[in-house]
Amino acid sequence: MQKNVKFWSNIMLIGAAFIWGTQVVFQKIAATEIGPASFYGLRCVMGVFTLSVIAWIMSLRERKAEALRGEVHVKKDKSYYMRLLKVAPLCVLTNVLGNTMVQAGLAYVPAAKAAFLNSIYIIFVPILSWIVYKNRTSVFTWIGTVLAVIGLYYLCMTESFTVAAGDLIILGATIFFALHITLIAKYVKEFVGVHFSIVEFITASIICLTFGAIFEDLSFSQIAAVIPSILYCGIGGIGFCYALQVTAQKYTDPTVAALLMSLESVFAAFAGYIFLNERFTGREIIGIILIFLAIILAQLPPMKDIKARLTSK
Repeated sequence: MQKNVKFWSNIMLIGAAFIWGTQVVFQKIAATEIGPASFYGLRCVMGVFTLSVIAWIMSLRERKAEALRGEVHVKKDKSYYMRLLKVAPLCVLTNVLGNTMVQAGLAYVPAAKAAFLNSIYIIFVPILSWIVYKNRTSVFTWIGTVLAVIGLYYLCMTESFTVAAGDLIILGATIFFALHITLIAKYVKEFVGVHFSIVEFITASIICLTFGAIFEDLSFSQIAAVIPSILYCGIGGIGFCYALQVTAQKYTDPTVAALLMSLESVFAAFAGYIFLNERFTGREIIGIILIFLAIILAQLPPMKDIKARLTSK
């Protein structure tokens, strides 16, 4: 039974990676039609709607399970929601900056390349965790970091030793994504994951849509032009994916979870090849391989933990 639960949890994470990877195609299309803040704000609206429905269904199932066990349902008290409303918005700024920067960069960078550049955040997370919280950082993370730097050189640097502006924008976004995950790791254990996400995305939608209405001249014609992208990236990329991640990570190894979710960049590469006719040069392929190896290495536990697992078997 336990093996089946872990298997289906891993399938759920692969499904999330597939949606996150393929949504880059829709983001790329939207980048030419609407401002980055406006698009992310609209995505968040759809994501909040989807997550709210999922949270309601989860609540009903929880109450039914409690009734079958003869337990009395305990409602969250006021202090829980006050704390939630205080903490979740703190994480929003990094989330908003990261996503809007990626969306802006996609106007200049091929979708598949953007996905691989964006995946660099996975390497920065353990490094930031070491700097901020003094958590142990595996030697594999540092090796992965070196490989990632070399990979970025091949992926981004031209023969004239220049980096495109779009590449820099997306690389800058990875810092904010890493900060976002680091902050969530500190606070999310206090809350139900879906509740935390709902408050966070409500705040993000308000910020982004306000910015879009003032500075991006958001119009109904722009919204109409990107409705398929809004639906796929909002309902799928935010709603379903966050629900899948929150559920699946309870039943699988965190290292395995991170590796499975890193498949997002692979799915993005295939999607860009199939739907956008994007092609990589030989130099870029070398960079992609190095970055992908770096991502895998960054998820390996410290050597002491590996030795302990081997000796315990």
